Amino acid sequence: MDAHLQTITHLVLAHGDPQVSPQEVLFLNQRPMIVFSHNLDPSSEVSGYKVLLSGYAQHVSDNERGRRESGDLNDALLMLRATPYAINGKKLKGSVSTYSVLVKNTFRIDYQVHSGQVVVFNIQPVPHLQRLRDAAEQPGLYLVARNSYGSWRVMGKTDTVMTTHAAVNGQANNLTKAQWLMGSHLSVEFGDGVQEFSLFHNPTVGGYGDTWESVQDKLGFTTLVTRQFAAVLKSTQDGGKETYWVVHSQGGLIFVEGVRYLLNNHSRSALRHRTFNGIKNEQKGLLDKQRVAFHGNANNNWRSRRLLDRAGVELIAIRAHDYDFVTNILGANTANPRKLLGSVLYTNHVTRGSIVQSPHTLVQSQQQWEQNMITGPGKGRNLMQQGFHRSGKVVTQTVKVIKNYLP
Repeated sequence: MDAHLQTITHLVLAHGDPQVSPQEVLFLNQRPMIVFSHNLDPSSEVSGYKVLLSGYAQHVSDNERGRRESGDLNDALLMLRATPYAINGKKLKGSVSTYSVLVKNTFRIDYQVHSGQVVVFNIQPVPHLQRLRDAAEQPGLYLVARNSYGSWRVMGKTDTVMTTHAAVNGQANNLTKAQWLMGSHLSVEFGDGVQEFSLFHNPTVGGYGDTWESVQDKLGFTTLVTRQFAAVLKSTQDGGKETYWVVHSQGGLIFVEGVRYLLNNHSRSALRHRTFNGIKNEQKGLLDKQRVAFHGNANNNWRSRRLLDRAGVELIAIRAHDYDFVTNILGANTANPRKLLGSVLYTNHVTRGSIVQSPHTLVQSQQQWEQNMITGPGKGRNLMQQGFHRSGKVVTQTVKVIKNYLP
């Protein structure tokens, strides 16, 4: 990949909200750029600037074809031929001749004026349009499989888990994002040999709505989406096949609350038939065919272990970044002061950071994340984070650290 393609790939991941994984953005951008042509003016011989679409931008454009907003997108791309320096555009930080324009409250187009051409490298719905689309999604079970070039794609809805592996996604994930993100988590946990999995999709209802759902499940007021998941979990158990789950973020709360709901004989109440959360449930192997790994989970591990033990669910692994706000603060899973302070300081990378610089989105080793904070796409460390990072180096160099002294 030449230097310019590397630059625009970096810009997508740093400034955009990609609809595919970082690896697929890189793969798509290795395809030759194409010249944009409008259906009213399909000629490749145009006056003004030539508008080129990167492989990733073409992918998004193709997916938008047929939607009612696609006309606005095509008209805006056509206008870039004459006015690449749009009055309503803004210059993206940390780049040269790179701009972003909003299109009639439907799309954001990011592009670079390069060698006398307009190179469009990112197209994404504006937040309002994306929220409307996300609101149309419903909880459900989907079959997800790798396509011919290894990327994850939803194959369709399904009624039962027929695959060996399964997943529950977390907060702020529409179906497009959940398919590749949970595929990535499964690959980390079980290897690249996983070719398909069942996704219980937990749709997003917006930041506040997702948080309110999480609070309810955390307090034992079982949400509708969790009751639907519990039905899937019971059906999977009744099928008699061992199933290996990976649950991420809010997905951890949904999984554990679903287990508690089943232990209490499909009741929200913690006290059922004079028992407390199934503590005297005679069916100790109620869910003994289920295996689960928690990644960046919002549930409390101490409480979760006891519920899983009562149901016979095997806990395979718990994976979380040292500075993951969701696991450490919301999940209340550590008393380590450095982890707590780091989680607070790096919250902005969880809520508004790039994919690879977030300590929550992907499973990364501390070393991988440190490298991405230095050279990866994103805003990097602010002054407070730099000071915290330097203080950690001093401690490491001058003090003998006892590993895992605090959880």
